[in-house]
Amino acid sequence: MKFIYKYDKLIIIALTVTLGLLLSMTNVLNQLLPEPTIGYEFKVDGEVWFVLESKEEIHRMLEVYKNKYLRNIDENAKIRSVDFDQDILITEIELEDEVSVSVKEAEAMINENEDEAVYYTVVSGDSFWKIAAESDISLSKLIEFNPDMNPERIWPGNKIMFEPANPKLDITVRFQNTLIEPVEFGTEYIQDNSLYASQRVTTKAGIEGEVRVTYDITMKNGYPTVVEVLNEEILVEPVTRVVRVGTKRTLTRSNSMNFGVVSGRLTSGFGYRKDPISGARKFHSGIDIAAPRGTPVYAYTNGKVVTAGWGNMTGNYVVIDHGGGLRTQYLHLSSISVKVGQTVAVGQKLGGVGSTGYSTGNHLDFRVTKNGVAVNPLLYL
Repeated sequence: MKFIYKYDKLIIIALTVTLGLLLSMTNVLNQLLPEPTIGYEFKVDGEVWFVLESKEEIHRMLEVYKNKYLRNIDENAKIRSVDFDQDILITEIELEDEVSVSVKEAEAMINENEDEAVYYTVVSGDSFWKIAAESDISLSKLIEFNPDMNPERIWPGNKIMFEPANPKLDITVRFQNTLIEPVEFGTEYIQDNSLYASQRVTTKAGIEGEVRVTYDITMKNGYPTVVEVLNEEILVEPVTRVVRVGTKRTLTRSNSMNFGVVSGRLTSGFGYRKDPISGARKFHSGIDIAAPRGTPVYAYTNGKVVTAGWGNMTGNYVVIDHGGGLRTQYLHLSSISVKVGQTVAVGQKLGGVGSTGYSTGNHLDFRVTKNGVAVNPLLYL
């Protein structure tokens, strides 16, 4: 029995020594083997995009990516959130079969677009309104996509964005902003029969008001998707403008020296008279009103200029068609201020009194025809 006992002890001692040797060898081997390399797997919606050795670099790149969508937001706005629309996951792994990429390659993947921006090149004759209509793009969108361009001034060769780039990583920014905005004033119109229909006289100036507006805004990839007004507070009430609107449709004779179409002295009436130059009895189809050279001559009522030019007998003259068969003529003018095809309003200046053509002195020869027949102008003044 003693022999067996001693034998068991020897076995235990041998096993103990062997185990110690194995542990020592393992420690030596562990010290000799290199430490496993750690990397970080970047996943988007469960898909591995890349592996990078530095987690800090991944977070830095993501912050830089987010911040580029904050550049055009008012510095006074309150940012509520800046989030990726996709599910982003960064996982620590041992780099065995996985191959890490460079920081530059990782940045390129993060900033990659699904679709690139679409641009239009301006050509001669283009305008924002024409481009929007011909391209079936709303004008507001065109202005929104090109905030740095002046819609009133574009030049051939300018690049106008039709569609922004569609990034692979979508960013939604939510923020609130409070602005002081003008409030347009209203206008009160008062009819005034002492003024001509083409006249407007402001008797009280309008003044814009002010309102404090708080907006709640959601932007995706740099462009607004939701804009809501949270609160409006009137700071200054606007002041209504008061405008007197003329109702008088034609010029009228107000006294012996003011014939509406011109101010001066009546020197010859409508009908038969002796020609002041030849002395022969002739029919005068207008009235002559003497006035200093350059005295303004005005349109009798609203109409369209059908003739504006020179005639050997009439000199500089203007003919206006007022519709309904009514036409007025203004002869012997020193100058003409309108052109053929132009629409004129009652009381609008047509030119100045003169003595051009067959004339003996500065005067206006004013004529009226109804359906092609000369009528006495004084019946209309």
